[in-house]
Amino acid sequence: MAGDLFFRTEDIRQEEVLSYLVETRSDRDVIKSLKGRSPVILKGSRGVGKSFLMRAAESELKSSFNETKILPVYVTFARAGLIRANTPDRFMLWMMSKVCNSIVRTASAYGLTLPAGSAIADIQGRKSADGSSEMERVEVALEESWRVSGSADPKMEIPDSDILRDAIEDLCRYAALKRICLFVDEAAHVFIPEQQRQFFTLMRDLRSPFISVKAAVYPGATAYGDSFQPMHDASVLTVDRLLTEADYAANMRQVVYKQDSSLKSTIERNGEVFDSLAYAATGNPRTLLKTLDRLSQFNRRNIQEVIKEYYREDIWAEHSALRERYPGHGALIDWGRTFMEGSVIPALYDRNRASKSDTTSFLWVHRDAPHAVREALRLLSYSGILQEGVSGIRGTRSQIGTRYMVNLGCLCSLDADPITFGGKVRSSLSIKRWVEYGPNHAEFRPLIKFSLSEVESEGNQALDAQLKRSIDKLDLSDFQRSSLHSLGFGTIGDVLAADEKDFMRAHYVGPKRSRKMRNSAVAAVLEYLSG
Repeated sequence: MAGDLFFRTEDIRQEEVLSYLVETRSDRDVIKSLKGRSPVILKGSRGVGKSFLMRAAESELKSSFNETKILPVYVTFARAGLIRANTPDRFMLWMMSKVCNSIVRTASAYGLTLPAGSAIADIQGRKSADGSSEMERVEVALEESWRVSGSADPKMEIPDSDILRDAIEDLCRYAALKRICLFVDEAAHVFIPEQQRQFFTLMRDLRSPFISVKAAVYPGATAYGDSFQPMHDASVLTVDRLLTEADYAANMRQVVYKQDSSLKSTIERNGEVFDSLAYAATGNPRTLLKTLDRLSQFNRRNIQEVIKEYYREDIWAEHSALRERYPGHGALIDWGRTFMEGSVIPALYDRNRASKSDTTSFLWVHRDAPHAVREALRLLSYSGILQEGVSGIRGTRSQIGTRYMVNLGCLCSLDADPITFGGKVRSSLSIKRWVEYGPNHAEFRPLIKFSLSEVESEGNQALDAQLKRSIDKLDLSDFQRSSLHSLGFGTIGDVLAADEKDFMRAHYVGPKRSRKMRNSAVAAVLEYLSG
């Protein structure tokens, strides 16, 4: 039913980003912080808009560059999942090359020239005949290492973070820049703790008056290491669109109108049923757009079926599929699903069915619950089944714990009439009501002996197996998936290895559409490989 909707920020051209911005009060606060002096960790599950807000902040800085002299540099670490971890230094070398090259390329795009013999030019290394620097060749070689198992590290020393920080100061002074605002998307590869620790160490070490690092991470990225203290070394912000805000439904409508204005009259005629879809998404624009895209016809019956299908089956299948890619997390993933489907959601549903006043979609977990339980809940937050909660909330007998919000779609999908039930829940939703789990709850017993040390050795050992999986595993539209099949792409590795000219073999696909198709497919591949 819907038109050509953008599910990912990567599909939107940079100069068009601000035209798609539907700004809430909390979004403006986030954008302001992203443009500010202090380091920022921006947390949120898949699809809530972390990348989009970073791109919006970048665009605003770009438009005011001549006045502010703040250089926005955007870099994505999405390809971290392709770096074969043959040596401990390999990921650090890749990060340093990625950051350095991105700064130089952005400075050049803004017409800023580097002086001969400058510190940052020295870091980049010698130029080859094709004009590429030694550091650029290192970046490419490491990102292509997935093609060859056991590939050797490039012959280049890793520049010390002090050297890079001094080189950035050198660039700022020479080009009369006030500072560099470095936006690092997909900053901490969620399921590889060693990579997380290396990144956060680099983030801390780069801090100076001449550069501020803004890092987008998932709720599951918790291995900050011993040298980085999240609340002291950065401002920690969460991307949330709260269902309890009065303008929530109106904002979610605008998200759709900005992408496809032809839907406006249909949505306005069916406001209640659309709002059911919007509230089921629990503040996640991508989930809203994906469920909207499934509708063959916009009516109450179809929306009821989409809510049941997506929130009873698909969202859980996506969460369980994490086990295939990261076996070390398997027990946490399986337990989290069983805990939610077997205990939490039925308890919330029964309470709301019986309630004649306040309703709830929250659970509370004691702060002394086993660490493995909290990790499992973070993985559920990563998948969008939970919203990572507020810590320090008092429960029964004034005990302290964390409050989480359960995805409203998962809760409403239990009912035979999700629209009516969802309307009841959201009309009287109270953050002061929840189902409560103490430190020694019987549901926690299966995880008491679970050792998180299994996760440490996991790395990206399953990369080869993932590259051989079918493209049907990718989060693509039906049109994109059928197009890839028609071109003969069967596996994830096939898509990753393809060039734009390979996509142009499809009928009516020229260079522009080929680039868009490949970018969208590769973005889906990289998201799949990172979890």
